[in-house]
Amino acid sequence: MFKQKILLITFFIFIVSGKLYAANGFDNCPMNGDMIDVSELSNVTTGTDPLKTCDAPVSAFELTFHALGMCNSDPTEFLLGNSTVDPCFYLWNTAEGDSSISFGVTSSSETSFPATLPPSGVYTHGFATISTIMPISIEMEFDEEKMFAGNSDATAWDLAGGPQKFVGGGDRTMRMQDFALGNYYGFTELFSESQSSFNNYKFEYDSLLTGSFLNQALGSSPIDNGNTRDAFLLNTNNTLADNYDDVAKMVIMDEYADPITITDQINTITYKYSPRYAARLTFSPTGLGGWIVTSILFGDTQFAMEFE
Repeated sequence: MFKQKILLITFFIFIVSGKLYAANGFDNCPMNGDMIDVSELSNVTTGTDPLKTCDAPVSAFELTFHALGMCNSDPTEFLLGNSTVDPCFYLWNTAEGDSSISFGVTSSSETSFPATLPPSGVYTHGFATISTIMPISIEMEFDEEKMFAGNSDATAWDLAGGPQKFVGGGDRTMRMQDFALGNYYGFTELFSESQSSFNNYKFEYDSLLTGSFLNQALGSSPIDNGNTRDAFLLNTNNTLADNYDDVAKMVIMDEYADPITITDQINTITYKYSPRYAARLTFSPTGLGGWIVTSILFGDTQFAMEFE
């Protein structure tokens, strides 16, 4: 089948919800303009005492997609290799000869590529298969010099230099396994002033839980767009990964709150996501009015999908 239609990707992202990233589970970080309001951090209600956790902006991130599909029924058993019955139509699929798609996402980016739109029918589920490694351009600015974080070598907390206003990711790849190993200082880096260019920071989803290995997160309640979202970590054989090192790709699947009816009048599918609240920051009070930024994770709260 020739790819004659256009699939428009705008601020595109599918990212984990479930146990770790329930979309409505965390406060947005208090902001003072474009800066995080330090004086209001103590009022953040989410996190595990004495930690505070909230969602904050990032500048940009990169995503790589291997497959995009819409399904007439629940595809879970097929995606996990437990059934040979595939209920899905593929808009894009590297297993069928398409090249993987990689692009950066910012608050004003837009990317489009040719794709085959689904035939007329009713679709109950949609999914994306994506790379587990996500490069991020990230630097957080606070409105007061009250923040402590890791050093540039990611070997210890940078406390001797005193509190600063800028925190970001360093030139390194951090894994979910690092949370289980307690390498929290590796998730942040302290800067004395804003950088002219961001570091090459990569976040790897080799688990869906911070404390131990988890290969699937099943949504128990609707996310912000009303859909129910599941996430799976698969190996190269398209079955559930057994451990951190076995993970090859991630599948994000939505069960639509209202089944999608595709007709011959539909010629564009638009996926939208704003990076306005894409990073999940955790803070720990020092007891002297300052805060240690213990981690930066990558999550989502504002994904939307439209049909035209």
